[in-house]
Amino acid sequence: MPAPSQGRIDDASGIVDPGMSRLWHVLFTAGVGATTALAVTYGDPGWRWAPIPLMGVLLALHFTVGRRILRDQDNLYGSRTAVLFVYGVTACYMPVVVVSPSAAVGLFVVSPLVYMTGGVTSGTAAVSAVLVVPELVRAGLGLTDWSSLPLQLAVYVLVIGFAHWFGTWLFRVVTQSEERATLIAELQRSQADVARLSEEAGALAEREHLAREIHDTLAQGFTSIITLAQAVESELDSDPSAARRHVAMMRETAQENLGEARALVAGRAPAHLDEDSLEQSLRRIVARLGEELDVDARIRVLGAATPLPPQAQVGLVRAAQEALANIRKHAEATSVQVLLKYSTDELRLTVEDDGRGFVPAAAPNGHGLGNLRHRAEALGGTCLVDSAPGRGTRIHIELPLPGAKEAVP
Repeated sequence: MPAPSQGRIDDASGIVDPGMSRLWHVLFTAGVGATTALAVTYGDPGWRWAPIPLMGVLLALHFTVGRRILRDQDNLYGSRTAVLFVYGVTACYMPVVVVSPSAAVGLFVVSPLVYMTGGVTSGTAAVSAVLVVPELVRAGLGLTDWSSLPLQLAVYVLVIGFAHWFGTWLFRVVTQSEERATLIAELQRSQADVARLSEEAGALAEREHLAREIHDTLAQGFTSIITLAQAVESELDSDPSAARRHVAMMRETAQENLGEARALVAGRAPAHLDEDSLEQSLRRIVARLGEELDVDARIRVLGAATPLPPQAQVGLVRAAQEALANIRKHAEATSVQVLLKYSTDELRLTVEDDGRGFVPAAAPNGHGLGNLRHRAEALGGTCLVDSAPGRGTRIHIELPLPGAKEAVP
């Protein structure tokens, strides 16, 4: 089964500090050396040199197979290779304990090794074999008294039981730690995804905002210039004075477009709002439409003017520009009426024409009705469109007073 990687000695994956990995290898080598010295010193005289090659093979197994398992525990921990490695370590170490029971002290380095590579079950089996088998062999060879064996084995059973419980508990702790680490990593990825999506949503909202601003300012100005240029083309021979007047309007419109472009780049309010009030700005754009289309275009302001937040003023000017642009492009009107009415709790902007009208529900996106509604809703208001074929069009925009929503339209 896959094993948790946290808390293991892993100098390849970087889960544990490489310094800790080196410390373990030094500790294991020193422990094997000390165990070998004890076995040689206190072992049976006839076999006192046997522990040296056995512990040498154990050390070689650790630095070849064991080290590779520790480096790749995600794939090799508890695997067939790891279990065979544990068997090999046991086969090397167990005869040393048979020759010299004092060598059992080496379990303080051998036991962590077999648990870290083979897992709880294999580790417990290896520790059991190292503790029990040498006692049975020595008793069978007459090196120890059978009468002391039951008590010794009882103690070993307790030790083995504790080792198994502790190994299982530690494995669960490490597994839970890894699961928490995985959840934290997933949370961090989720947070990164949320931040990315939020950034993308912000960029999309900004693009939509710029698209509305360009549609309601620069695009309308260019449309006006094209309309005026067509008028000049037809008037050059028949009515030079009218052509000159329209050329002057073209120049003025181009200058205003340049001002709008600079305002967009700088993130400022519309150029004419920098100098004029809301009412003056509306009068200017209504008068411009009347001159451009040669129609009766009028504006009325009713009620006492109430100070509005800059966002509300910008939204109303843009909405009026959009409504008048629709008249310019679609209405074929002869009369345009604009009403700005202040009351105690709301402000109403009405743009009305006597043009050909249309069916609002069937209007294509080119009429800009979506922009009108968006601007009104962004300011906490409403936008109603009343029109029918042959009956002209009336657009009502209502905003609450005082304190329209502080939101960029």
